[in-house]
Amino acid sequence: MNQNRKKSITLQAFAKLGNEKLLHRYCEILYKLMGLVVDFISAENESLRLSGGSNFNAYCSAIRENKSGFDACHNCDVIHAFQGARNGEAICYRCHAGLYEVVVPLFDEQKNYLGCLTSGQFHLQNEKRNSPQEIYDLARLYALDPEKLYQAYQNSPVLSQDQLDGTISYLEIIGRHLTGLRENLIFLERINTPGKIESIRKYLEENYTGKLRIRDVARKFYVSVSFLSHNFKRELNVSFTDYINAFRVNKAKEMLSDTRLSVSEIAMMTGFGSISQFNRVFLAETGMSAKKYRQACGRK
Repeated sequence: MNQNRKKSITLQAFAKLGNEKLLHRYCEILYKLMGLVVDFISAENESLRLSGGSNFNAYCSAIRENKSGFDACHNCDVIHAFQGARNGEAICYRCHAGLYEVVVPLFDEQKNYLGCLTSGQFHLQNEKRNSPQEIYDLARLYALDPEKLYQAYQNSPVLSQDQLDGTISYLEIIGRHLTGLRENLIFLERINTPGKIESIRKYLEENYTGKLRIRDVARKFYVSVSFLSHNFKRELNVSFTDYINAFRVNKAKEMLSDTRLSVSEIAMMTGFGSISQFNRVFLAETGMSAKKYRQACGRK
């Protein structure tokens, strides 16, 4: 898939994610616990508006109503989202208006940057706050009521260090859910539903001699491990691992009856990691050892 097509599908996937009920539920829980509003900003600066525009911090809302204030906030968001993406880890920073915010960057399984989860805005316990004069200066700059702006600033949520750490951990959980959903949606966009598992099945049969770990196959086909595991079993009525084992044993049976290769050589050529694994799986699949199977075929 070329990069432009993948980017287009990613944007479509995120559009669908904006209506994902569980994702909104996660965000509601954090707001009830901490008074924080969560949003996701894609790598293209598209917002999912997970809060639906409600519960936004009154202090920040007032500043963003002014065009200059909005631009200052937006630039601050972009700069720190880039910093989080560059560092590859969550950051907590103090914004231009004197409140703290969290950025948790998200990446796909190929380490491509997808965007970031943001949570703000809040005071951090025991950290310095803006003085009344600093707030009044901002109010004048953005043509706002100084008293109302200062009151909104003071009323912003306050987080302890433990609460901040918990918030970051919670956002990381939401992030895993978000990226997993994206992978599933991209997979469904790439392959028509009736043929998606068939394509994976063909890939397994063409590459059975190599190492086939479910997480690697899931990554190749842009789907989560849980999605692949569930749908493979549902459509083929056999688990991912059992299918590979059965296919490899069938290939081994052909070699045992048609060639003079040793059992050890056949075990390696059919993708088994060791002779002991081969013997165990072969016995489970056929009810006899490889040696007895060869004898039964008239080979010594």
